[in-house]
Amino acid sequence: MFKIKPWLSITLLVAALFQINAHAQSPRLEVELTLADLNVQPYHRPYVAVWLETPERKHVTTLALWVQKAEWFKDLRQWWRKAGKGNAQFDGVSGATKRAGTYTISWDGNDLNGNPVTPGKYLLSIEVVREEGGRDYSRIELDLTQSGKITIDGKNEFSTSFVTVTAL
Repeated sequence: MFKIKPWLSITLLVAALFQINAHAQSPRLEVELTLADLNVQPYHRPYVAVWLETPERKHVTTLALWVQKAEWFKDLRQWWRKAGKGNAQFDGVSGATKRAGTYTISWDGNDLNGNPVTPGKYLLSIEVVREEGGRDYSRIELDLTQSGKITIDGKNEFSTSFVTVTAL
């Protein structure tokens, strides 16, 4: 009869847990967003929302939300209709508005509750709005099962930007 040593049992259990954890990881996104340098007066820093939806347009998570005060969330009309209305869960992704330049937004693959998002097809939306200024809204389809780089062309408030998908 074969007898397993206690230390071997613990080693096998730890190895199994690492294997389970490796498969539980989610895909990752990196959004390189370029806010346009506009020569207009008055110039106000834009409000920005970046979020993920299912193909059926159900909100999954908000990756970034740059607004000075919560009372101005609703100025980001598309995002507000999908995610903002009646939801106060945006402390972890919200931040101050930013001046013109290129910014990297990294997403760890989890929804707002910290649960891993299932790999598959999603819609990534970017909305950039400036007080007394313009409005840009772009939505692209992503497949989180395939790694790659996608270009997004802004029209006015943001310039050509990129999304890099890292599928695990």
